[in-house]
Amino acid sequence: MAAFMVFVDGTIVNLTLAQLASSLRASRSELEWAVNAYTLSFAAVMLGAGAITDTLGAKRAFVAGLLVFTASSTICAAAGSMLVLNVPRLARGAGSAPLLPSALVLATASAPDEQTRQWLVGRWAAAGGLGMAAGPLLGGALVALANWRAVFAVDVVIGIPAALWSIRSIPAVSRGGRHLDIAGMASATVVMGGLVFALVDAPARGWLCPAIITAAALAISSPAGFV
Repeated sequence: MAAFMVFVDGTIVNLTLAQLASSLRASRSELEWAVNAYTLSFAAVMLGAGAITDTLGAKRAFVAGLLVFTASSTICAAAGSMLVLNVPRLARGAGSAPLLPSALVLATASAPDEQTRQWLVGRWAAAGGLGMAAGPLLGGALVALANWRAVFAVDVVIGIPAALWSIRSIPAVSRGGRHLDIAGMASATVVMGGLVFALVDAPARGWLCPAIITAAALAISSPAGFV
C-alpha cells in the first residue's frame, strides 16, 4: 500500500492541471510546481531516507512518513489557493521518501526464510510499478467523476486507516544506529531546489530577476558543500 501510494502520487496530479488552472486561477509556473514540488522534496529526502529509517527505527519512520503524507493530503484537498496546495505538496514528498525503505525493512524483517523475503520484495516492487502506471488512469477517473480535490482526498481515505493499522499491528524492528548526515541532505536539497526554481520560474520572472540569479548561484555553488 505504501509503495503504491508513493508512486501513484508522482503521476496522478498531472490530470488535475486543467481544473486547477480554472478553479484556483493558477499560472503556468504554479501548475509546474504542483507537479514538481512533490518530486523535488521526495528526491531530496530520499538521499537520506535509509539513514532516517535506521536512526528512527523502521516502524517509527514508516508511521511518521504516513502521518505527514496523510496530513498534507488533507490540506491539499481543502486548498483554496495554489500556495496552500503547493507547500503541502512539498511536505507530501518529504513524507513519502521514508515510506519506501521503511516499508521494505518492515516487510523483509517479518519473512521467515529467503524465499518468502524475495516474494515480499517482489510484491513491494510490483506495487510501486503498478502505482506509477495507474496514476494517470486513476487521476483521470477521479477528475471525471468528481473534481481535482478527489485526487488528494483519496490519499486521506487510504492513509488514515493505514496509519491506525500500522501503529497497532506492525511489529517494531531494531534500529541500525547509522549517522544521519543533515548537512549533506540540506546541501543536496539546495542544489536541486535552486536549479528547479530557476528553471520553472525564470520564464515568468525573467532570467535577471534577483531571486532567479540567487537560486541559480546556490545551485551552482552548493555541490562543493555537498562534496
